[in-house]
Amino acid sequence: MKESGLYSYEEVCSLITEKGLSHYERENADIHALWQFGNKRSCLQARTTVYDRYVIYATETDFNAIKRKADNEGLALILTEKTPELLEAVISEYEKISSKAILFIRNGNRIMQPSPVECSIPHKIVFFTNESLEFVLDVLCANEKYKPKQKNVVYFMPKKEKEPEIEADKIGEIFPIESRVSHAKFGEGTVIAISDGRITVDFDDSTEKIFSATLCINKKLLKKAE
Repeated sequence: MKESGLYSYEEVCSLITEKGLSHYERENADIHALWQFGNKRSCLQARTTVYDRYVIYATETDFNAIKRKADNEGLALILTEKTPELLEAVISEYEKISSKAILFIRNGNRIMQPSPVECSIPHKIVFFTNESLEFVLDVLCANEKYKPKQKNVVYFMPKKEKEPEIEADKIGEIFPIESRVSHAKFGEGTVIAISDGRITVDFDDSTEKIFSATLCINKKLLKKAE
């Protein structure tokens, strides 16, 4: 943090990261001063080793959202000076006193003729305290487009191996034809057939059911009647 109290660029980056805002890596950006929130989206300049100010190069949407919130808090100040020299003179006066005001300059990037990349983002917002930085970032946090995209995670579930069929002889040993069996739902009945890994049971209420022998034996769906 500088003697003026403003965060260094590295501290600004940490704060933005904590708030969960995305970072767009673009060519020819000043990597020691500029954070861009997305392709063709607003940029934050924190050249606090040179100036005692923060600058937002703002899109129309962000300019209006921040201005609306700042108006509600009594912090917004609209600059209408028409030349770069006059605008810089006014900004410098507020900078000297570390004003809590947030200055809004519509089409300010084009008037003040910054680099061509920032010039493509029309508006300019200038402020002078860390509290104002937090305020502005919180407004940007409401924009879902500035949040990193969540990656879809695909979980692989191994295919469950089918249990091998039990041989007919073994089925017959466990549940012989005409043996009495019981089922938790259907009650008691008589085994009347064993074929192709299936057990056919004629229950006492005259209901006839066919079961998988493997399930009946391994899961104990059928039991020998008492």
